[in-house]
Amino acid sequence: MKRKIIKVPNVLTFCASLLLILVTELPAETPNVKNVVLNADKQFQTIDGFGANLNPDQWRGGNLKYALDLLVDDLGCTLFRFDCFGQADWLDPNKRDKDGHYPDDYLQQVYTSNVFKDAWETYRYLQSKGVKLFLNVSGRIPSALAGPDGKRLADYDGYAEMVVSLLKWARYRENLYFTLFAPYNETDLGFPEGPKMLTGDCLPTTRAILKKMDQAGLQDVKLMVMDDSNMQVDTLNEFLKDSSLINRIACFAGHTYGDGLYEDGQAAWFLNPGKFKKIIEQIRKSPYQNHPFWMTEYGDLDQSEEIEFQIAWLSTRRLLKFLNDGTSAGLVWDAFDNFHKHDSSWSIYGLLKTDRQNWKYSPKPRFYSAKQVFKFVKPGFRRVEILSPDQDPNDVYSYARFPLRHILLSAYVSADRKDFTVVGMSTIEHDVTINLTLKGLSPEAENKSVSYYRTSRNENCRKIEQTQLNNNVVIALIKEESIFTLTTVD
Repeated sequence: MKRKIIKVPNVLTFCASLLLILVTELPAETPNVKNVVLNADKQFQTIDGFGANLNPDQWRGGNLKYALDLLVDDLGCTLFRFDCFGQADWLDPNKRDKDGHYPDDYLQQVYTSNVFKDAWETYRYLQSKGVKLFLNVSGRIPSALAGPDGKRLADYDGYAEMVVSLLKWARYRENLYFTLFAPYNETDLGFPEGPKMLTGDCLPTTRAILKKMDQAGLQDVKLMVMDDSNMQVDTLNEFLKDSSLINRIACFAGHTYGDGLYEDGQAAWFLNPGKFKKIIEQIRKSPYQNHPFWMTEYGDLDQSEEIEFQIAWLSTRRLLKFLNDGTSAGLVWDAFDNFHKHDSSWSIYGLLKTDRQNWKYSPKPRFYSAKQVFKFVKPGFRRVEILSPDQDPNDVYSYARFPLRHILLSAYVSADRKDFTVVGMSTIEHDVTINLTLKGLSPEAENKSVSYYRTSRNENCRKIEQTQLNNNVVIALIKEESIFTLTTVD
């Protein structure tokens, strides 16, 4: 009897085929949906711009132009805090005449030196690119201007004479344009960041500077105060209770840093009112209520070069935090890696990595994370309310279950409400879907396309997609641990 042979498929092949069928027939898993509302009818501070701190030491006959082009044309910087010299001791007080002035030939010698020639050329090139620059003074002062300790400013008039001579030369001899001047740097810390100044020193020094500026015909230039490392209420109140300077001060300013750690906490730190929100509220209750608050230095102080994406992450989270607290401008420290005179060391705080052998520049992760904000939140935009309709205020665990607890968001609209930008950071450990409803925008916004940009460990402000608004709703898949931007600005 002839037997019929039945061929049995390879067991592994059979199992794989069965598994493929089962997976194909299973419904695709839908990421969690986060419902978010951008409410353009509730507006907060106006944005004045974003940028970086910068010095001209690497001008090198114009080689620095490539770095400056990256910062302006690619990153989107519109503001620069410009330090010509790096220390507040470029003039020798012992050279003054009996009236306290510096001889013209001495000023000529200093301000036409190679250091200042590089400064004027750097400034001039940036000015040609249409950005807003303001001169800043930082670093140690000559001991002749200090008290017995050699650090605390004592000769207010002498300090004013020195810093205003810089303004006069820049305006009248170099024909540089500026309407804002930052004459101090971290006087609460003092040496080597700037002259040590106590609360009682701030107003008289400021008045001395303004008097010299008036004598030089620089009444159109306003001051920024105080650029403190840790804004003190007493120092701020010295200005707020004196309304006589209201037309001479342009804005108040401070600094904020981390140190490579999550010392700020997560949701609680981001969502609750911070120190700067309280400071800004104090300003709003004063005669200076229309004066903005700027963050003229922010970033992170890690110098290991081992956690570059983490630094990018922490710096951007800090930026969004102080913007949500009401700050109108943010300037990162620093534009590019460089040698800082005040502490005599090479630092790697820059957005751009500096190749010191070839003097070439390349963007770091922190460059691209900053770009998620700098490029798409334009000067004149207003920060607006952003909320989740899914929050249940009656839930005893409402904070712990807050839908946006692990999605950090900040939203902005243009003055005409035709454009919007939402910047966010997802700390969630899996992908989620953002369902963004737009409220209060101009009808013309409905015809705009929306671009989605993302920065992650493997992406550098990459454009993910571009879609049209659909009934004022934007839907986007947000990747885990990413910084993202949804915007009509492109």
